[in-house]
Amino acid sequence: MKSAKTPTYILVSLLFFAAIGLLTGLYAGLVRLGLLAGSSSAISPMAHGPLMINGFLGALIGLERAAALENKWAYFAPVLMAASTVLMLSGWLVPGGWALILGSIGLTLVMSYLQYLQPKVYHLIMALGAASLLVGNLLYVYGYQIYTLVGWWAAFPMLTIFGERLELNRIMRPPKQAQQLFAGLILGWILALAITHINRIVGWSIVSVLLIGISGWLIKYDIARRTVKAAQWTRYSAICLLSGYGWLILAGLFGLFIGFATAGPLYDGLLHMIFVGFVFSMIFAHASVIIPSLSGKLVPWHRYFYLPLILLHGFLVTRVIGDLIWMPVVRKIGSYGNVLAIILFLGGIMIQLIRKSLRQRKQKTQVSKQTINSNN
Repeated sequence: MKSAKTPTYILVSLLFFAAIGLLTGLYAGLVRLGLLAGSSSAISPMAHGPLMINGFLGALIGLERAAALENKWAYFAPVLMAASTVLMLSGWLVPGGWALILGSIGLTLVMSYLQYLQPKVYHLIMALGAASLLVGNLLYVYGYQIYTLVGWWAAFPMLTIFGERLELNRIMRPPKQAQQLFAGLILGWILALAITHINRIVGWSIVSVLLIGISGWLIKYDIARRTVKAAQWTRYSAICLLSGYGWLILAGLFGLFIGFATAGPLYDGLLHMIFVGFVFSMIFAHASVIIPSLSGKLVPWHRYFYLPLILLHGFLVTRVIGDLIWMPVVRKIGSYGNVLAIILFLGGIMIQLIRKSLRQRKQKTQVSKQTINSNN
């Protein structure tokens, strides 16, 4: 049974906490790269992963699903994810860890409930993504090494996006057999993740092959192939989507031929092909839809948004090259550039919203003056 529509100020408040998770996660990543070396930082560099996955993506995706469902209980997931950010930043690591687990349980319940209400393949895929986050968080809280669980963390945004793209691609009407193939590739991918705990080399080789297959399927059947010929946000989103799928193919080839190291430059390169090349391309692609759905504010289009997109991909190429040739300076340049691209994108969104608000206020003032003059 649905409740009354959630007040906008609550949605905006939770969106603000997701932004805090993003910004502090980016800062922790810079600290990990050596920013403020030799001095103490308020944020641990080891918090980079948990903040980006849970504080940002967990809170944002949980909020988006809760807003779509319009059930009060569904908001427990993003609230707990936001609480985990506050607790971890305050040094309360144990309560923060429990908030992560409870938040991911809540998100899994929300996604499973959506599958119960509308039993579709895309809802099942998104539910599996939330369950993957729960697995990763359980392993994290119980002290497993990050390299053993980061695949589960990556599965969360990836499967959520895969499910959403399949839902939207109903317009393209992919054949039933093609949809079954897509679901089979994803189920096999999750099984391969589990195999990595038994044999890392074999498991990740299978993961890589299936990742290439999933990306190829998306390129063939995604509506982005048509909308790339459109204009403004629609064309921009299509370019983001197709470039993100390209990074997934590169990540698959990288993992297949180079493997997945447990640390170091190659580990960094593969992870950021997925998290920056794919996930942030998807965020750039969907921002013009997500922000209005949560804040009620449409983001006006501007060609400026191509700048952060170009910088995102250009600096990621620089970062990966630095990883491959083992040159820390090149890697750092690419890493700092990626953070800059994300900040520029967020800044552009904020500026466009502020400019729109000022224009609307000016128009209202002019209308009021005209009304007063006509009455006089």
